[in-house]
Amino acid sequence: MHDLRSFAAHLEKKGELIRVKKTVNRKFELPALMRQLEKQRKAYIFESIEGADVPLIGGILNSPMRMSQSIGKEVSDDYAHHNHAAIFSKAFNNPLAHVITDNSPVKDVIIKGDAIDLHKLPVPTFFELDSGPFITGAVGISIDPDHEQLNMGFYRGLVVSDQHIVINASSMSDLRRIYAAAEKADKPMPIALALGVPPALLMTASGKAPPGVSEIDIAGSLMGKPIELIKCETNDLMVPANAEIIIEGIVDPHDKIWNTLGEFADQYGPEIAPKTRVTAITRRKDAMFYSIMAGRNPEHNTIGAVSTYGMQRVIEDNLRAQFPNIKDINVASAPQLGTMLHIFISINKKNDDEPQKLLDAAFAATAGIFPVSTITKRIVIVDDDVDVFSLEEVEWAIWTRLSKQSKMLIIPDVKSWELERCADDEMRSMRVGIDATMDIESVDKLIKPLIPGASDIQLKDYL
Repeated sequence: MHDLRSFAAHLEKKGELIRVKKTVNRKFELPALMRQLEKQRKAYIFESIEGADVPLIGGILNSPMRMSQSIGKEVSDDYAHHNHAAIFSKAFNNPLAHVITDNSPVKDVIIKGDAIDLHKLPVPTFFELDSGPFITGAVGISIDPDHEQLNMGFYRGLVVSDQHIVINASSMSDLRRIYAAAEKADKPMPIALALGVPPALLMTASGKAPPGVSEIDIAGSLMGKPIELIKCETNDLMVPANAEIIIEGIVDPHDKIWNTLGEFADQYGPEIAPKTRVTAITRRKDAMFYSIMAGRNPEHNTIGAVSTYGMQRVIEDNLRAQFPNIKDINVASAPQLGTMLHIFISINKKNDDEPQKLLDAAFAATAGIFPVSTITKRIVIVDDDVDVFSLEEVEWAIWTRLSKQSKMLIIPDVKSWELERCADDEMRSMRVGIDATMDIESVDKLIKPLIPGASDIQLKDYL
């Protein structure tokens, strides 16, 4: 089981981590190099960045296989998100309580008052129209007043001055609700950003745990040992003791700033969020600044996909109870599919009316805090000989088995959410449902050619 630096050492030993020693500029030059390294599926450490006093590390979790390796499980190259979701689900159902410590290397260096300077951190400016430099790899920590527990999540943070940052929260995040509660109470609220936490915490911070379930304790279960927490210097928040850097702050819920960042589906994402005044920065004496390459890039999309695991679990429970002949369900969030979810369902249908009923039930289902229709652009029903975890096979099924106009469902004017940039000013857009199953009368002429026993015959055994 790994923390960030031990996993980085593991990857470096395997030749999967590249060190860049040449000094680089954090605006555009650094992200241009990060993107090239990510395309090679390499982790990286930039040892010298102009104006920064710590190196930058990233590219750590750029595939489901890497996520598994980071928690001590060696898997094959074809390991995919649905495989990792099963491991995640087991940890979700068996949380391991965290422990408190009063001693940690993250307290090696404590910076307060006028000495605080966020610009000494190597925060990249990623894209041409970004509002400025963004912290992308921090786990945000706050108190959920409704449940009186720590809340964790991934929130992008715009550095607006030496001592101020804007920590964004999407409408899907608990932090948006926590901000609203602070604004209603007319009170400033404490917040912290933890950079360079153990990979298990990166996963659970991206995942959507329901209220009352601790992301920290799920991470402990993934790691097989309790997560250690330590108290902040300037507020009462508890933060991961095994982090590289902690940024502590106080949010003014009334002082809000619009900002824009290039997001995961190759679109700019505008947000509005309150300003945070930084009250302390603590870090290891040899700290590394963890950054995720923004936009449509492997690590961002890999970690982001974990957010669909909980939705998949809720949707599966809902639909399987109504349609026991469902084989597989894939809640897909691949970057080539845009900002919305796409759901692919395979079924051993009993009649030609069943797929349409399943489409209606799926769009009417709920996925945590949102209806499926709000966050899902398309639902496709396929036969049980189609692998719903293969986008290629789903596309094949659509264009070889979609025979009638009646098998295409168009739903206009559905209430959407802010990530769907093409929605109109009232946040409404269309949805698509596709019955890509074979008509019962056409089954004999639409059978897929298969090789009997092919899955048991492996080329490597013959070489």
